[in-house]
Amino acid sequence: MRPAPLTVRNGWKLYAHPAFSQRLEVLIGTAEALEKRRPQSYRDHPSAKLLKRTLDLILVEIPRDPNAAEFQLGNTLGPAYRHWRRAKFLGRFRLFFRFSSTHKAIVYAWVNDETTLRKEGSQSDPYAVFIRRLQTGNPPDHWDVLLREADAADFNDGD
Repeated sequence: MRPAPLTVRNGWKLYAHPAFSQRLEVLIGTAEALEKRRPQSYRDHPSAKLLKRTLDLILVEIPRDPNAAEFQLGNTLGPAYRHWRRAKFLGRFRLFFRFSSTHKAIVYAWVNDETTLRKEGSQSDPYAVFIRRLQTGNPPDHWDVLLREADAADFNDGD
């Protein structure tokens, strides 16, 4: 049984794999704590900017066209994973996702954090980390399993 999406954007049903939603919850918690401590200036903090950019990607830019050339990986993860997509943002961050035109669904799978910033050749590079995650099944590579493990995304962008 598939979860019912709570958010639909541009006709795309949005889902979040636990590996993504856990990171998003941390970002939201950090931004909320910053807002309490610094209500006038919290938006200028790097963590708040990271959250805002992440929400813009998952709610606006990716659902506009998840198959856009800017999200395609080519063989970066290897030919077996060409169906995965990624959004590059804020220089060294990567958000990985899959979509299905048949199901008109997008599953956000994982976004790196400050410990896995982009640095080509590094073991902590987000591409290297994501390949290892795929190889261990977190997130799963198979679409039906990925969708089954995903949570219905209740992304609140302030609307």
